Amino acid sequence: MTKSRKQSTPFRLLRKRFTSCIRKYFTLFRILVACGIFILLLGILLNQHVYRLNLQDDFPQNNNENIIEVSYAPEPVVETIEFETEWLRQQRDEDYIHQALQTEEPVEAKYVIADEIEQGTAFPTQTPDENLMSALPKAQDFSTNDEDYSRYEEDLPHDVIDTEPHHPKIRGIDIKVFSKPPYFGDKPVIAIVIDDMGDNYRRSKDISSLQAPITSSFLTYPKKLDKLIADSLQSGHEIMLHVPMQPKSNINLSADILTVEMSPAEVRKNFQKMVDRFAHIKGINNHMGSRFTEDKVRMSEIMKVLKEKNLFFLDSKTTPHSIGDKVAKQYGVNYVSRNVFLDNKNDFQYILKQLSRTEKIAHKNGYAVAIGHPKSQTFAALKHWLPTLKDKQIKLVPLSEIVSVLNTSAK
Repeated sequence: MTKSRKQSTPFRLLRKRFTSCIRKYFTLFRILVACGIFILLLGILLNQHVYRLNLQDDFPQNNNENIIEVSYAPEPVVETIEFETEWLRQQRDEDYIHQALQTEEPVEAKYVIADEIEQGTAFPTQTPDENLMSALPKAQDFSTNDEDYSRYEEDLPHDVIDTEPHHPKIRGIDIKVFSKPPYFGDKPVIAIVIDDMGDNYRRSKDISSLQAPITSSFLTYPKKLDKLIADSLQSGHEIMLHVPMQPKSNINLSADILTVEMSPAEVRKNFQKMVDRFAHIKGINNHMGSRFTEDKVRMSEIMKVLKEKNLFFLDSKTTPHSIGDKVAKQYGVNYVSRNVFLDNKNDFQYILKQLSRTEKIAHKNGYAVAIGHPKSQTFAALKHWLPTLKDKQIKLVPLSEIVSVLNTSAK
């Protein structure tokens, strides 16, 4: 018994000291334990709630539900996130369109209509005749052509003057040199014609703001033309009518396009209506028209109206087989053809190079006619080029001045 008591004495002392320590440091011990538990729980919560949502189209979609349930272990915690898929898709599409427009990259077809409506781009209010559409050959596939401008123009020739092929040097171009050159004064003259005015309101407004004797050729079907035409006149522009005529491929046909399927009487009636809707115009040129301008019978109806209205005809030369010059001469209509297309590529340096070619043609032949379009880089190039003409001893003139001199000299 004595031995057992002696053996138990150290344990009693140890237990007594432990109890004393617990009582002395119990508050501190509780604080440490609580902090440890708090840090552990905080770590668990952070691991549960720090995550990323990849917003992609492969989310499960239901017609009547837009809710995603997310559960986390170890505890059965369920959270619901309201996810407006349609709104997010719309935001992504808008970002894509904005970036494409800024870089002038082609925009997928499904985005084009909505964007053009927003930007004020004009579309014909009627659908082209189904018989006309079925009678035309299929359009070429331009989907891989970054230089394509077919949204409101047929594939333009990449030549420099009339139907001649591309030449690296200006002396290789077969330009008609007059034995008795038309006299424009002591400086060569250039006419810059901007086609397709009114199709894209924003781009057309840029061109209308250029303070120079540019010739602006407006399409027949856009609705918002009064303000653009007034701005162009205020800037010193000459106004023409850009008449839609049937191309050889059925791309971008407008409701009021003139076609070879129309009878001569229908062509005359429809063209007369177009001309009567516009004031201030000095002449017309063909919008597309590679098929129509080869048809002598129907081009004759155009010339009859132009003769009555005292308007000239600028042949855009979208086909090497245009008979515009022959029919114009037959009916006594003042005629001129373009020399250079400025912007088959929407590229600043390319357009400046084409303007330089235009200058060389003007120096060689006394005059030159260049056709461009309301593209972003055409606007930028013209802003850069126009102030240089004075030092180059070149005069920019309305197209009607060149037409008047040419046709007076030819008589």
